[in-house]
Amino acid sequence: MWITMKINNNCAMARDSSGQDIVVFGKGIGFRRPPYELTDLSSISHTFYGVKRSSLAVLTDVSDDLVLLASDICDMARDSLDVELNPNAPFTLADHINFALKRIRDGIVIETPLAYDVRHLYPREVAIAKRAVATVERRMGVELPEAEVTNFALHLIDAEAEQGDLSTTVMVTQVVADVTGIVEEGLGIKVDTESFSYARFVMHLRYLVTRILNGTPSDARMAEMLGVIKGEYPDSWAVVGRIVSYLSERWQWSCDESECLYLLIHVQKLKDGVASDVR
Repeated sequence: MWITMKINNNCAMARDSSGQDIVVFGKGIGFRRPPYELTDLSSISHTFYGVKRSSLAVLTDVSDDLVLLASDICDMARDSLDVELNPNAPFTLADHINFALKRIRDGIVIETPLAYDVRHLYPREVAIAKRAVATVERRMGVELPEAEVTNFALHLIDAEAEQGDLSTTVMVTQVVADVTGIVEEGLGIKVDTESFSYARFVMHLRYLVTRILNGTPSDARMAEMLGVIKGEYPDSWAVVGRIVSYLSERWQWSCDESECLYLLIHVQKLKDGVASDVR
């Protein structure tokens, strides 16, 4: 393995035997001036693949211990959620933890307005976030405010998403909360947020927002089915119309007929699920 760039005394960029660039941690690994070949691989304690160089900027302000702490949290989340996380997640989470600790020292408490929505929309991530907060408190000897559970959960949700952009994650969470409210009000139901249908509904909304932001076209072949299906489910179709109006007025997003079809299918499944529970 070749060490190609020093990041700090205990962290460096390296290139493995297959030619991939990686970030490596190891005591004193950055002391020697690169480039040089590292023959004793036992000196490496942690390796990170696929990390953007821009993410490494946090290491100028964040200690190695915080990055490794964040890495342990991401490993826990990856195992619990059984998903791949964005490779930059340990560094962005470490940056957040660093600022959270600074806020505590300065006596600053910041509330998270999406706390209620995050807890109801992403219970698995919130459960892991509670464990993560407890881990930070135990290892750093501090007490974090309750709002950090939501903040940690948002970072985990963000790490699951392809775009890996926390602002987009916050946006999607707001959209899901608002659209869920539209469905409940429009159909006069209480959505079961623990149901499989709702999980699919949330996933579709997340992909819908990502598709719109990325300008990715939907499957136009499905649009021709809309004329038939919307006549069968007039109540759900009326709700879809309210959702489309909300997306246009609040976010300036437009939905084509294919997206309207998918929304109709998912809204109807939510309605059917509530009817099934009543029976």
